[in-house]
Amino acid sequence: MRLYQKYLTLLLLALLTMIIYFYVQKKDEFVNRVDIVLMNLLDKQIEQQKAESFAFSFALAQNETLQTAIENNDTNKATEILKRYTSTLEVFSGSKVHAQIISNDFIIFARNWESKSTGLSIKAYRPDLADIVLTQKPHLSFEAARRLVLIASIPVVKKNKLLGFIEVIQKFDAMKNYFANYDIDLLVLLDDKYKNQAVLLKDNPRIGNTIVANDDANIHHIAYLMRVGLNGLLTNGILEGDDYVYFSRAILNSEGQNIGSFVLILSKKKMKLFSAFEEELDTFLTYSRKDLYYSFINHNPSINLWNNSTTKELLSLKKCVHAEDKIAIEEKLRTSLDNYTKDELISLLLDTNSNQKSRGHIK
Repeated sequence: MRLYQKYLTLLLLALLTMIIYFYVQKKDEFVNRVDIVLMNLLDKQIEQQKAESFAFSFALAQNETLQTAIENNDTNKATEILKRYTSTLEVFSGSKVHAQIISNDFIIFARNWESKSTGLSIKAYRPDLADIVLTQKPHLSFEAARRLVLIASIPVVKKNKLLGFIEVIQKFDAMKNYFANYDIDLLVLLDDKYKNQAVLLKDNPRIGNTIVANDDANIHHIAYLMRVGLNGLLTNGILEGDDYVYFSRAILNSEGQNIGSFVLILSKKKMKLFSAFEEELDTFLTYSRKDLYYSFINHNPSINLWNNSTTKELLSLKKCVHAEDKIAIEEKLRTSLDNYTKDELISLLLDTNSNQKSRGHIK
């Protein structure tokens, strides 16, 4: 081989190496950008759920009738109040609310979703409650109780006496449904060292030294992570699989201890779609229609938020919603407007269209 041919070969190899290097660099940078956006979305969901849980539990703890029921050891009355108040909260939040009362000696006093656990001692599963007894300050954090959950605990104090604790508990169904709107899967993992207290997770799948804590988790992702292990993902925060990219974030309890991990999973097909509009990635994920509508439309068929909107609000919404939502609103409007008198219809139309001139007759 002649000298110039050797130089040309070396030059081509160097050029190819640079192309591969910059391609990998650009790809890694994009994956890191996706990681930042996903973690921001996760943080937003966590903060929203924490705010809702704290507000609900605080409101219940201020209820004097409920305080009296706890003081009088009236479980039936306490359960009735919990159910009545949480059903109202569910209408406004658009999701199920699990609320319970724990006595000052760590016994389940009442729950709004079931009664079979009443009288059960949870002292062995809830070391965090002992700290609330000492400080009498609220706790709001993820805890490895009988399962991994987000718990807002408010001490109920009357005349300087601790009566017990009001708690609002959230699992991960709402978070999972939220990310499903973006075709993002969620795995919630609990560290295996909590297996003795997390008795409700004893039959759940295991990945390495962790227990899958969320219900109906995707078995494909569980099987893949069982095969390749979690070390790379939990160490680096990102793992590129065959068909999916996995992103992880630690879960901390009230004492700042790492008790598990959130894992968000995005398909490579979806990653390619995002790469087509890389500059708009943050805006797309943060302000998509699904994100805006998910906060308003309740996906639990037993609760329909349209039923709790006024006719005037429905008329306003009708002008801006998408077609599928417009149909639902129009159906609700037909029912509501049937009960209006002619004068009420005229007044409603004038109020709703205050910037428009209207002529004609009301049929």
